[in-house]
Amino acid sequence: MVKKGELAWYEVTMRLSPRYRTVLAADLAGGLTTLVMILPFVHFAYKSAPLHATIETACGLIALLVAFLVLGRYLRTARSDDLAIVLSLGLLACGNFVFMAMPWALLSKESMRFSTWVSLILATAGAAVFAAASWIPSRRIDRPGRSLALSTCVAVAGTALVVVVVAVIHSRLPLGFDPKISQPPHRITTPVGAQPLVALQFLAAVLFMAAALGFTRRGERTGDDLMTWFAASAALASFARVNYALFPSLYTQWVYVGDALRLSSYLLLLIGAAREIHAYQLRLAEAAAAEERQRIARELHDGLAQELAFVAAQGRALSRRPDAIDVKYLANAAERALDESRRAIALLTHSPDERLDLALVQTVEELVNRAGRRARFDVEEGIEVPAKTREALLRIVREAVTNASRHGQANTIDVTLENGDGIRLLVADDGIGFDPVAPIDGDGFGLTTMRARTHDLGGDLTIRARPGGGTEVEVVIP
Repeated sequence: MVKKGELAWYEVTMRLSPRYRTVLAADLAGGLTTLVMILPFVHFAYKSAPLHATIETACGLIALLVAFLVLGRYLRTARSDDLAIVLSLGLLACGNFVFMAMPWALLSKESMRFSTWVSLILATAGAAVFAAASWIPSRRIDRPGRSLALSTCVAVAGTALVVVVVAVIHSRLPLGFDPKISQPPHRITTPVGAQPLVALQFLAAVLFMAAALGFTRRGERTGDDLMTWFAASAALASFARVNYALFPSLYTQWVYVGDALRLSSYLLLLIGAAREIHAYQLRLAEAAAAEERQRIARELHDGLAQELAFVAAQGRALSRRPDAIDVKYLANAAERALDESRRAIALLTHSPDERLDLALVQTVEELVNRAGRRARFDVEEGIEVPAKTREALLRIVREAVTNASRHGQANTIDVTLENGDGIRLLVADDGIGFDPVAPIDGDGFGLTTMRARTHDLGGDLTIRARPGGGTEVEVVIP
């Protein structure tokens, strides 16, 4: 456990600036490479073809995972640099997973000669695109879908061309070390004819270092944490390629320092992807909290605030002209404001995932018990609706039941909820009813809000009533 005032190594690494993080990765890799070069007794080599295949597979899968993550960001931002990163990681993954992991099962000169050249060409191309992605201007693409499809087609066609050309001439290409070499080299040595391979390795090293510098610059300028991890990963990848040039372990069944450095570079990509996903989750949580605050604010504004505003306005009128209003309107408005405050409290304390049928029954029973009425239910279970629809229906039924007990003087209220061609909510009472064509006095705010809520849901509200014959409020949502 880390004591107070101390930081774990991981936490220190997370807090390093982009430049220092890249420099640290480069220093560690460069120091290890130098150590292996000048000290003959510092010799790391482990003979295991399955381990080599495992490393290739892990690197390929990590590259695909990070490419998929950046693809999601590109579809959201449509930025040119994100598209280039996706293509570069795709090329690296293809070179690692398809053309290196599989041939290890055969471990023959012919299969390794083919896979060696294809994977190295794709790795160099991926490094070139990766370096370009770190330096090109980050501009918004007008047609991101078309650009993605076109770029993917070009990359696939280029890969296919490389595969075909190498397949045709691979017997004339140098291999370097025999993949079945019994002992690894203990010193810097280049097999005869392997100079083109070494040259490509050094070219890839230069390109990865250019990418490290470019992503470091971009990370410092934009504050994009993922770019800083790309920079550190590229620094390790660069020194991995230097190791491959000095000790061509990529073409034998021996695992060398270069393999460890390359795997480490991909692990840094994985850490960057994990941190990016964590940042997405934090932003989603913050957005959800902000949306919930906005929703509660709307509920308070549309309900409690409106009723209190009415009470305040009528109170001012009453203070000036005591005979200007009927005091019962103030009492009704105060009761509605109390109902709205209870509803706001319920919204904050009840789970948003509560079933609609249970919430409906609970709401109605609370209202009728407080008013001394009786309710009967015919409610279908298991109806699933969005949270917005659920809250709107509960508010409508709350208003309808309140009107039935307060204004309709009903003794029994029947509530029906069913799901047929659409959601159907029916609130019927045995009260005194009213004339629906007659003008409504100043207490008709509740009917207006019910209509507005139903309209927002894309549904229809029907009110059937007659004097002395009770009232029915029906809401149908397709």
